[in-house]
Amino acid sequence: MLLLVLSSLGAVQAGKAGKDFTTDLDLKTPALAKAPPIVLSVETPRLSRRVFVVIVDGLRADRSYELPFLDELRRDGLDLEARSHYPTWSRPNYVSILAGVTPMASGVRTNYHVTPVGLDSLMDRARAAGMHTATATDYAMLPELFRAPDLPVRSAFDDARYTPWPGGFVEAGRDLVASNAELVVMLLSPVDITGHERGADAPEYRAATERADRALAKVLGDVDLSLDTIVVVADHGHTGPGGHGGVEPEVLAVPLVMAGAGIAREATIHDARLIDIAPTVAALLGLPAPGHGLGATLVDALALTPAQRTARVAADRQRLSITESTVALAEARAELAQLDDRALRLGIVASGAAIAIMVAVLLLRRRAMRLDLRVLSVSVPAFFGIYFVLIGTIGQRFSPSLVPAQGDIARAMLPYAAIGMVAQLAASLWALRSHRTLAARLAAANGIAWVCLVLTMVPAGLLWAYFPPPYVVVPSPFWLVVIPAVQVAVAGTAINVALMLVIEVIVFAARAWQRPA
Repeated sequence: MLLLVLSSLGAVQAGKAGKDFTTDLDLKTPALAKAPPIVLSVETPRLSRRVFVVIVDGLRADRSYELPFLDELRRDGLDLEARSHYPTWSRPNYVSILAGVTPMASGVRTNYHVTPVGLDSLMDRARAAGMHTATATDYAMLPELFRAPDLPVRSAFDDARYTPWPGGFVEAGRDLVASNAELVVMLLSPVDITGHERGADAPEYRAATERADRALAKVLGDVDLSLDTIVVVADHGHTGPGGHGGVEPEVLAVPLVMAGAGIAREATIHDARLIDIAPTVAALLGLPAPGHGLGATLVDALALTPAQRTARVAADRQRLSITESTVALAEARAELAQLDDRALRLGIVASGAAIAIMVAVLLLRRRAMRLDLRVLSVSVPAFFGIYFVLIGTIGQRFSPSLVPAQGDIARAMLPYAAIGMVAQLAASLWALRSHRTLAARLAAANGIAWVCLVLTMVPAGLLWAYFPPPYVVVPSPFWLVVIPAVQVAVAGTAINVALMLVIEVIVFAARAWQRPA
């Protein structure tokens, strides 16, 4: 009964931890958001009348070629490749593109982040200069992520159009092209949706890229590139089977195409990043770079004189000396706090393990538990072997990109856990059949329960000690999968142990009741 209570509590706590893990990655108030933006005026000319920033969600760099409209822009301008930022999910990298801040520093690390970003953005700089901003998107969250600092209940976009219905994006896009908005941000998501459903290797993904290209041609085909500028980029790529979030090359590499007024067509750039887009677009409009940005202006891509390039580079360096120091200081403080906390947490884990050993000794002495090696060798590996092998094979790899449909890693583990639970329960009941007496069978079942709980809860405790939320620094892709995988393993094992013990208690009671007086 004691083990049954412990397993039930373990299942509840581990299930809650696994459920909350993904959302715990987000920070509502990162260090940069608490600091004033470093807005530095730079005396460089305005190069473009209007700039259209187009985000084709989920478009891989190597899948962006042989698309007529995009290739036409390449011929008229610059064909570059940019690098996305880890974690390579959408909302974090919308912020990378429009505020110039990486997910590590922005606090937006997942697609579950819903609170407005408290960072200076490209839209804030445009509005501060008296320019109008607009967006057309089939994804409602883009306008919601950015709020005007002077009007916190309103989007940073003066004209925000959410168009999820067929043909809505083209209609809204054309209206904005015909408007007077100097900064227009467009977001198109069907390529990403198809990537999740079919994978980047599928013909359907190619068809989705072609439909997106045709939509952009209808919307932007009449833009006067002698006066205006088009910047086309993606937030991340996709793996062949579908999925993103990790650091695979095909996920990190995205197209960056810039054409029109102010673009130096013969430039060669090999190290562009998504966070460099915001200061570059700001330079096209003659604006200061967003004041919390960690990116640098792609000066070689712009039609600037050497003196003007030098001025932009100097302003970037001055801004970065402050913003990078703010981020580094916050990470150093978090690391020190974590080191202080880790010793306490490790002590708690060690104490828990010691208590578990003392309980085991007590139960062994009272013959309420039996560590039958033959039974344990059949039962215990059944769950762990099947569960982690399934993750490592069917799940592609230990990377967030193994989750094709959503960014909820723990939820993606549940089918593997369910299969492992069924296998272990069947193996346990089969192994326990060899015991002739009811007392020996129940004691062996208690042994299985104790070993399984220790093998899951101790590793979970160590991960809790070494990677406690809030996550100022996001764990590496490997740990980003292993942490929720272990939490789900605890929940699955605890549920399995509870089921096995309930069955064994019922068997014990039923047989004891049937025994003749």
